[in-house]
Amino acid sequence: MVRNREPTDPTDSTAPDDRTDGFADAPVSRRTFLRVSAATGGALALPGAADAAPTGTIPDAATDLYEFVVTHTPDDYAVPTLATFDSETGLDALAAAGIDARTTTEPVVAAYAPLTLAEVATVGDIPSLASLEYSPGSNPFWRLGHYPDGVFPAVEDSVDYADYEQAVDGLGHLEAEHGDRLHVTAIGESPGHRNLFLDEHDPKEIHVAEIANDVTDRESFAEKEKVLFVLSIHGDERSGVEAGTRFIEELLTGDHPDVEALLDDVALLFLFANPDGWVARNHQYLVKDDAGQQVHNSFKRQTATGVDPNRQYPTVGWIDAGHYPAEPDGANLRDDAPGVDADVPTVYEDTVPDALDIVEHLRSYENLSTGSDLHGMFWSTEFVEGLIVNDQYTNEEFHDLYELNLRTERRLDDALSEKLAANADNFRDLNDRYGDAWGFPGSALPTPESAYTYGTILDTIGYTTSGTLISWMSHPEEQGGLGIQMMAHEMGWDNRVFRRRPFDDWLVDLWVTGYRTVIRSTVEHAAREVSATIETGNADLAYVHTDSVRRRSTALETVDADRIHHSTVVDAGPKPTTTDLSVPRDARELSVTVHGETGLLAKLRSPTGRVVRTHNSVEDADSRVSWTVDRPSAGTWTVEVKATGTRASATVDSTVLVAAGDETVSAPDPGAVLGYDQRAYDVSPLSYFEDYADELDGPGETGGGDGGWSDGNRADDHVAALSVADVADGALLRDGTTNVAVDNLVVTHDDGVDDADYVAALDAYVDAGGNLVLTDRGVRLLGPMQNRYAAGIAPADVTVTTAFSAFLVERNEDHPLLDGTRPVQAELVKPAPLGYPISVPGTTPLVGVDPASFRAAGGTVAGLAEDNPFDVPTPATEYVAAGSLTGGDRTGIHVVGALLPRRTRPPSTRSASSNTLPPSWATRFSRTPSATSRTGTWTVTSSRRSARRGRTGGPVLSTCAVARALFVASVRYRRSK
Repeated sequence: MVRNREPTDPTDSTAPDDRTDGFADAPVSRRTFLRVSAATGGALALPGAADAAPTGTIPDAATDLYEFVVTHTPDDYAVPTLATFDSETGLDALAAAGIDARTTTEPVVAAYAPLTLAEVATVGDIPSLASLEYSPGSNPFWRLGHYPDGVFPAVEDSVDYADYEQAVDGLGHLEAEHGDRLHVTAIGESPGHRNLFLDEHDPKEIHVAEIANDVTDRESFAEKEKVLFVLSIHGDERSGVEAGTRFIEELLTGDHPDVEALLDDVALLFLFANPDGWVARNHQYLVKDDAGQQVHNSFKRQTATGVDPNRQYPTVGWIDAGHYPAEPDGANLRDDAPGVDADVPTVYEDTVPDALDIVEHLRSYENLSTGSDLHGMFWSTEFVEGLIVNDQYTNEEFHDLYELNLRTERRLDDALSEKLAANADNFRDLNDRYGDAWGFPGSALPTPESAYTYGTILDTIGYTTSGTLISWMSHPEEQGGLGIQMMAHEMGWDNRVFRRRPFDDWLVDLWVTGYRTVIRSTVEHAAREVSATIETGNADLAYVHTDSVRRRSTALETVDADRIHHSTVVDAGPKPTTTDLSVPRDARELSVTVHGETGLLAKLRSPTGRVVRTHNSVEDADSRVSWTVDRPSAGTWTVEVKATGTRASATVDSTVLVAAGDETVSAPDPGAVLGYDQRAYDVSPLSYFEDYADELDGPGETGGGDGGWSDGNRADDHVAALSVADVADGALLRDGTTNVAVDNLVVTHDDGVDDADYVAALDAYVDAGGNLVLTDRGVRLLGPMQNRYAAGIAPADVTVTTAFSAFLVERNEDHPLLDGTRPVQAELVKPAPLGYPISVPGTTPLVGVDPASFRAAGGTVAGLAEDNPFDVPTPATEYVAAGSLTGGDRTGIHVVGALLPRRTRPPSTRSASSNTLPPSWATRFSRTPSATSRTGTWTVTSSRRSARRGRTGGPVLSTCAVARALFVASVRYRRSK
């Protein structure tokens, strides 16, 4: 398919711009102009939009690119310069002029130094000067092909951050030296900035570096287990590239023998995902904001089309209307031929060509098994954070992931703890510089207190997402993903605060140390077999089955819809600057993103003037915020932005999803909104129990069960499905007795809440000593129940509400339900994969109990949740979201208000991958398991393994959360060394 690489939309950041080259139609050349300008004292005006009017001559030895950069930067900007000389007298002259330079005499006499305009003129007067070249990058002599300190030098030997062109050149050099183990390939292109020097559109190649023994034997390579690392997908988060490039060279030159020993069975893949954000720092590129306005050159989060490259992938569930989920199989979701299919909508080819190429290429690999997306974040008390992504896991897969994090935590503690302590003063000084840049006291920021923590995205960095690369990769292949076990990692103090990021070598060294450790830990884990078995202690369970929680794509009703985009730039000061957003009557969703380059305060007001969203970039540790309003009121919405300091430039992007039709109709047509067909699905949260039964295998047990009952009263195996009618007919008690027929019962829904016989049977079961677990709408059963534990709870004490994401705002660390979990763990349900918009106050189902009534009834509270944890637009109400009403043996009733939710109504937008039901709830209460009196144990063992073949994704629902958090044959996690 031929791509349109020159979008004609004038607001598109790759569109032609008449400011590209002021000399293109001028009667004089740049060089002639500068000569005359110098002779006249710089009195001439530079044609076009050059940033500087030089007051000195540009030496004849300068390359045209070097001259261009010097003329397009302020006089005091130090241009990274490689100077060559005809003799060593040139080096003596540099020293005599007081210019501090790195020097070499091989292969030619040369020096590297950042030079201001005045220093350029000084160097130009040296008689032996042969050439001046623009040479950004970490290696001062890479343009000479000279690597005295390595291709990617150690941080202490580096002069700056690695440059894109330098990295491509360096990887090519390493491939030439180690061709049997390193293969570098270009897999596609970025959207591309306008190159002002070349006066042309300039997309950059996206590269993947592959490392394995006999890497050119592609048949052998295909069989190897593969570990993928995504490096700096956000261009202003440099730790991934800085660590990844150095690790590649270190591995090839023998610095990691333990990893090297695995290369017969394991292949490492390094994806350089965002060249646009990388090269944006270089002055030959026209860099624009989302509204098409030229901005200064610096590393950028976005690509040249202004989109966040880590929000454009076809993940399961809800997709923000402002995103472009890149599916190279085209509108019909069928792969027609090699490469991106012809039926991919044109807007995707223009906006996210990079994501399309990445998806297409990654699908070509066999045996992708694990990996990490290496990101950067602002400040944090934990220097590195591990993010468990929006995926679905089997028990074994999840505990494999848990084992990886335990090992990574230990290794990071060993590698970083002393270094972090030694750099405490450096962190405080850096925080002060941050405060000066953003207009707040730097002392308000934390310094690292520990090396590592891990949890869900919301647990760790305080927000959640849809459309991320690694979440897409983690989905099973039948849902369009890769079935790969992925983590994301975030590195502290690695996000752009200053307009041009300074190279703080002490900080970059900490980044490299941290991510070198993560890479090693992940690769070695890929060669380790982790198995998990469930030992229930012969405790069995039943669950109440219903089809009412099942969701099918065949039942989905859709209406035509459209997306309306708008982008504007505001120059904010200490007083609010407003931007109006027009929302029509048929709007189903309003998506707003505000991002700036310094500290911002932002508010979103509804047409009535009520503040419905707020953002403080300092408190939230993020200069970017995205808001979604589900079914917004028609009228004029307003975004208010003001600076935390003196001034701040911000971009306000908005997308309105408009869908005409009856409000009761399920959702906008994904074909109309996204350009893709709906992927078929048929899912139920109750599939969890089927998967759990299949994985039962422990001492004294028969293994997997089919959920059958031999005589209607007693489970043949350890998991059984009962209907509401079965329970009402007495299936929970042995015939004619008060003895329980099953140890544990789980109810996740409110079917039968008005059935007196059903409720009475549940009461009898609890009074007979049965252990009842109520989750989600099943918590409503507390109202009508009258057993010894629930009698004090009235129907009015139970509230069905919605939230941004169901998570615990307050934890009782001593409660048995949280036994073994860590304080960072708070999120019960991830909304986006379930189809719920990431919005505030939110649409995620939550069923809670009034705390006072719960305690008065004798309940103990494990955790509180709020319907509106951000207190916008109204104060939040607290509910018991996790707690127990039990006796001394912990048997009775346990409550979790959100865990296996059913959808109260379909989401407003569906991704190309459609709405399967991955239980992101599985990442809650399931990192560190709890142990109870009615439990069995998990046994997890580790051993070296050879490459696995044809690994596929797990079942729709994870089988690891309920077993611990709900006292349903709770599990204990035990590792063997």
